[in-house]
Amino acid sequence: MSDSESVHSDVSLDEEDEELIWRVFYSPLEEQNGADENLAEFQAEEISDLSDIEDEELVNKYKRLKRQEQGEEDLDDDEKKRLLITSFSNDQMERFEAYRRMAVNKPGVKKICNGVLGHLIPQNIAVVMAGLSKLLLGDIITKAFEVQENEFKTKLIMDIDAKKKRKRDTLQRLSRGEDVLLIPERNLLYMGDSKMPLTPEHIREAWRLYRLENSGTFPAKWRTQGEGDGLLFR
Repeated sequence: MSDSESVHSDVSLDEEDEELIWRVFYSPLEEQNGADENLAEFQAEEISDLSDIEDEELVNKYKRLKRQEQGEEDLDDDEKKRLLITSFSNDQMERFEAYRRMAVNKPGVKKICNGVLGHLIPQNIAVVMAGLSKLLLGDIITKAFEVQENEFKTKLIMDIDAKKKRKRDTLQRLSRGEDVLLIPERNLLYMGDSKMPLTPEHIREAWRLYRLENSGTFPAKWRTQGEGDGLLFR
């Protein structure tokens, strides 16, 4: 590397671009670290208050009274559910309502199960399979949005490198005394700032990652077991 290249090896971007980079890559990590530190401090403080007490019965009584003060033991499941829903943010509430509105076609699920098993299944089994299918679809869609976010961040990293390279080349040409036509560049854009629809590529990549992360998932190929044809082992 020459002297001019070493001088301009690390160039800075505009203030707006630096703020965008911080918001996308570093701000979520800082918030997560702050939340983890607050939780650790709270747990350490609570444990330190009770660690020097040897009477376990007294400690358990204190914890029970503390839960009663917080109203946890006086709430049934429905009340706890309502309390949880009221604490949702606007984004969480939108996702929760969308998940509640989504329904799996139970007759279609029943038809697929009948074809796989080779005999009719009762309606309650079809309802259970439809519920499991909804959970699976929720996991796949969540994973697909993570894939989309990683794709947007990768695109932003490539744009950052390309912009730094152009700026570095311009500085090197100026240092050599060459005439350079300076054209103002647009600021960096992060596609994740706007809601974008999922593509089939995102779904396929999410399914691939889901199969890798869950070792119990059956491979997508026919297998046999014993003397059977292996219809349940795709």
